[in-house]
Amino acid sequence: MITGKKVRLRALEKSDLPKICQWLNDEEVMYYHWGHPGNTTSLAEQERWFDDQLERRRQDEKGYIIETLEGVAIGEIVYEHLSTKDRNAELGIQIGEKDYWEKGYGTDAVMTLLNYLFNELQLHKVYLWTQSYNTRAQRCYEKCGFVREGVHRESAFVKGEYYDGLFMGILRREFDQRASEGQ
Repeated sequence: MITGKKVRLRALEKSDLPKICQWLNDEEVMYYHWGHPGNTTSLAEQERWFDDQLERRRQDEKGYIIETLEGVAIGEIVYEHLSTKDRNAELGIQIGEKDYWEKGYGTDAVMTLLNYLFNELQLHKVYLWTQSYNTRAQRCYEKCGFVREGVHRESAFVKGEYYDGLFMGILRREFDQRASEGQ
């Protein structure tokens, strides 16, 4: 378990799958998470995915449940595409419990995982993608020190409109600078 100021990141358990399935079937959550409102998933699909993850035991990705310090599961955060050669990885997050949106839980989860990735795994860079309409996520990432590195123009078709994909990243020295300034 990895503990931050407001959240703990813990291993995903099979017992978490009904909650994750609920989040993945919530149109508003999916609009902000992957830009796929209207997609649905069944518990059986989630169980097959979970079993496949256990069987493959990939070393280049790891998912965590985000829970409050009181033990309430509110979302999930992952790193994937971990490159030990280039020392970088991609980050993804969703806060599935809407009552916890815009209260600093996502920011703390990102900072907690960044601390682990930079200080334990000794990564050089962490990057992510978000949609241009997801300004809440962009604010979170910028608070954590991510900077916009590129735009994938009109790459997502969501609710009848095209949106840009935004590529953002943070380097270890930038993270260390923020930490030394107490941010």
